[in-house]
Amino acid sequence: MIKKFLKYILITAILWYTIHVLYIVINGFSNTKQNADLAVVLGNKVNEDGTLSPRLKARLDESIELFKKKQIKQILVSGGLVRKDIGKAPR
Repeated sequence: MIKKFLKYILITAILWYTIHVLYIVINGFSNTKQNADLAVVLGNKVNEDGTLSPRLKARLDESIELFKKKQIKQILVSGGLVRKDIGKAPR
């Protein structure tokens, strides 16, 4: 009886988790084209020579496009991996 109950709870938890993950993924890939006050660009590696990593460059390019389309008002770039003597990403 207890094993059957635990099996039911485990199946329910896995199903709940799967449904929520699918919802988050589908929602994340849909673009509602709504305007926002702020876009947060998650930081990534800045190379030793000061150039941006491909991931960071792609994120920044996308945020700049949204800014040009006036879908966002401001861009906030979070921290990433940077050489100590650089201090910040190049413009």
